[in-house]
Amino acid sequence: MKQRHLLLVIIAVTYLAGNFILERWTFDLYYGDPNGYYLHVVSFFVNQDVGDYDETITSLREVNPASADPREDKYGIRLTDKGRRYIKYTLGVPLMETPFFLLAHAYASLSNTVEANGWTKPYLFAIGLSTIFYVLIGFYFLILVLEKHFNRNVTALVVLSIAFATNLFFHATYTTMAHAFLFFDYCILIYLSDRFYEKPDWKKALGIGVMVGLITLTRVPEIISVLIPLLWGVVKVNDLRDRISFFIKQYKLLIVASLGFLFLFSIQFVYWYYVSGQLVFNPYQGEGFNFLKPHIYKGWFDFANGWLVYTPIMGFSIIGLFYLRKYAPASFFPILLFVFLHAYIHYSYYVWTYFPGFGQRPMVETYPLLAFSLAALYQVMLKKKWLKVLLLIALFCFTLLNLFQTWQMKEGVIWTERGNTAFYMATFGRLNPTLNSLRAFDSKVIQPDSSEIVFVKNIIDEGFEDSLQYTTSSEIKWEGQSSFFSQEDMVWIKKGEALPEDVAQGWLGISTQVYMRGSDKIWGRHQCLSLIVIIYNEDNIKRKESHIVPSSHIGNKDFNIWTTGETDQWGQASFFMKMPHVVRKGWTIDIMILNTYGQKLFLDDLRVDHFKKSGS
Repeated sequence: MKQRHLLLVIIAVTYLAGNFILERWTFDLYYGDPNGYYLHVVSFFVNQDVGDYDETITSLREVNPASADPREDKYGIRLTDKGRRYIKYTLGVPLMETPFFLLAHAYASLSNTVEANGWTKPYLFAIGLSTIFYVLIGFYFLILVLEKHFNRNVTALVVLSIAFATNLFFHATYTTMAHAFLFFDYCILIYLSDRFYEKPDWKKALGIGVMVGLITLTRVPEIISVLIPLLWGVVKVNDLRDRISFFIKQYKLLIVASLGFLFLFSIQFVYWYYVSGQLVFNPYQGEGFNFLKPHIYKGWFDFANGWLVYTPIMGFSIIGLFYLRKYAPASFFPILLFVFLHAYIHYSYYVWTYFPGFGQRPMVETYPLLAFSLAALYQVMLKKKWLKVLLLIALFCFTLLNLFQTWQMKEGVIWTERGNTAFYMATFGRLNPTLNSLRAFDSKVIQPDSSEIVFVKNIIDEGFEDSLQYTTSSEIKWEGQSSFFSQEDMVWIKKGEALPEDVAQGWLGISTQVYMRGSDKIWGRHQCLSLIVIIYNEDNIKRKESHIVPSSHIGNKDFNIWTTGETDQWGQASFFMKMPHVVRKGWTIDIMILNTYGQKLFLDDLRVDHFKKSGS
């Protein structure tokens, strides 16, 4: 068996095992972005209700009543001025899902036990496997190109690194979104670009145009993928002039490639025109870019889904760019330019954390390109024994970390899109959430070990008995005559309260009792009330700020970060804030409630206590 085939078998077996272990395929298409893409397929092939989607959404909610109705989401299915509804997601993913859908539909149509409605288990299973299929084919063609420039050992290590030590594994086994499909698309585009300049012909030109069209059809900003075939092999300035001359002489091949692009992307033009009456239409209205303020640093290094935080192995690919010109010069310029523009465009988007996803999902489609710089560094490291050992240790550790954190995502131990430094440290290597990880998730503050701190004194004790000062309720209370109950957007509980100087270097423990009625249960954590604490110095300059979502602590015995809390019971919500080394006279503390969505919640017995480290 050839090495490339062995690699593909290893990847196939592991990815299939991951698919069944994670079990996300059993419901992935019912929610979020995967559902948005797949609605296109079911609407077109099963219900023929494109531009309306009522029957498709009804059939979805009959099979899975917990699915949200995208017609009720301002960023979901919306109306155009023409009076038709549209799905904002472009058609690349639905197009690539179609062969697998048709296989499942044929099976369901012939079956006496399975309903052929697009939402039953055969469909979910087939679409869940589609990403793995495309990734495997992509790897095959990527290996063919890598082996032209690097030896087989380097190629094998690069492929294993990308397959198991990056978030490609997550996006191929855990969720059905655009990025695993784009990984395939870019592998094929690189292969065709590399072969085209060996022997240009109209078939390769057509294939390049079709692949750029498919990539753009999948995510419109990826139209910059055209830089890859245009610049592949350009190493020097003279090469650029030669390339321009080449295309002037071979203009017919440019026309063929352009026709291939238009052939694919015309599908999107037809859809946009049908739903809106416009050939060019912005389906992402209200979700824009700010190209003056890109968030590349945060997108790569922030604990809120930072690329290199959760996929550290790819840091080697960035270092490898310095060696790429030596080992694979044909790829250097297009890779450098593409990765820079790709990062600049995608991190100018208003939601730079790219929820949902493990790590930065837009970077997944750059891996076929960054495979070359990764290989260049590996080539250097394998020449020296100590670097070779270091590389193998790093690959093992990063693979273990990636697979373990993928499992943590599945179990709800971590939530990378909403992560922070304190939460990362509280969950690193843990099999289960803890009270401190739940506190760190919201507060963004590293929490102390409760066995290592001792109570000193109470600073604030508010029982909400003064109905003139607060909006209170006597219906439900923890103790005394009343509790706090208000649906106002913002309420100050304490403002400008003096902070004792002796709290310096200690901890403030903030706690409150919380109650939520069964009739007031909510499911979206973003709709929950927040309790916010702010510390100011003597010059009224903010020194500390933190918050928690109180309702998520009610009855949360497993310390689940996704829950919005149990109903009809009291629960304590609490967290700690570390104080600076110096606290001077005039320092103050503010406590406020932020309740943008008007959550109905009762609070009582709000306390701020001073703690210090044991023995200090």
